[in-house]
Amino acid sequence: MLPICGKCHAAIKSGRLVSPCYLTCSGTCGKQYHYKCADVPESLHEHLQSVPGLNWKCPECAKKCFCLDSDSLNEFLGAKFDELVGNLKDIFSNLKTELIESAERQIKDTLPECKPPVPSFSAILKNKTKPAIVIQPKNPEQDFNKTKSDIASNIDPLNANIQLEKVLSTKNEGILVGCSSVEQNSRFKLLAQEKLAETYVIREIKGVSPRVKLVGFSQAFEEAEWNDLADHMIKVNSSIFNPKSTCEILKFWPTKKKPKVYQALLQIDKTSYDRLMAAGGLFAGYDYCSAFEGLLEANRCFNCNNFGHSSRVCKNKVTCPKCSCEHELRNCTSEHLKCINCVRLNEKNNSLVDTNHAVWDHCCPVYKSAFDKLKAEILSP
Repeated sequence: MLPICGKCHAAIKSGRLVSPCYLTCSGTCGKQYHYKCADVPESLHEHLQSVPGLNWKCPECAKKCFCLDSDSLNEFLGAKFDELVGNLKDIFSNLKTELIESAERQIKDTLPECKPPVPSFSAILKNKTKPAIVIQPKNPEQDFNKTKSDIASNIDPLNANIQLEKVLSTKNEGILVGCSSVEQNSRFKLLAQEKLAETYVIREIKGVSPRVKLVGFSQAFEEAEWNDLADHMIKVNSSIFNPKSTCEILKFWPTKKKPKVYQALLQIDKTSYDRLMAAGGLFAGYDYCSAFEGLLEANRCFNCNNFGHSSRVCKNKVTCPKCSCEHELRNCTSEHLKCINCVRLNEKNNSLVDTNHAVWDHCCPVYKSAFDKLKAEILSP
């Protein structure tokens, strides 16, 4: 029986199953069609016969196939991509938080045990600026009440015209006595030495005076001229100093980066310190000098950059405070910061302290530790 065309319903002549004169639908119907009825160009006839896997479907079967809208598909895939990226961001964010917390725990475990926080420098000054007298018994078995009773029976503040401002217990069952003026402290010390020296150790605490570093002097001054320079700055900067202010120059030296620019380390009274730090600087002649807290600045070695000694006694290798290489700062061409002190800390404790900063950075953990240690020494009588 001859095959029937699915469109014109006429018999397909020749009756051959494989014939170039008809096509078989690859859809569900499986019907056969004349090439003309299938509306297939002659240029494709040969390809449909010779190319494996190249099939043709009749219009009815083609309607039953699913079709995709390209715009809708792109929108769908874009939404799924955004959702995937958002999930990945959350995963990486949580992972970053976990890594940071893990590193902080590791640093905390590897660093030496920290002592209780040391009071700020300004808090120290409020409590320790004025001088005082410390009296301690020579007998180690004597208690504080006996010390206090002996002082009260031998020194009457009213008869000695002394106004007490501070009375505190100290170690070794001693007592600290602070009077309202330097003269009264001196008088109390003389009375104590006269009446209590046989059984007590008597010593004077001169009190803490703030230190400030001034940077910006255009000329160097000899040590003999330091007092004249200090008097000049007191007179010129009347908004910071008053006639009763104290100002002493402890050190005068050139800066590292600009050898023709000089800096000085000053020790001044608390009131002047507060005003100077609030102003940010002062005038020395026609030079405006910027002010920085100078408590720790002179304690860093400019040879190895460690704290606690000076370059004059240093026997370590020269290291750059900027990049930690073995050369002087003036020869450094590196654009990257690396703290040699934090590098040493990591090597010693096998820790993960950040090293991407210079040794003079006030956020450096080694700098903070040295700074707190020095303040703790000031706190002790």
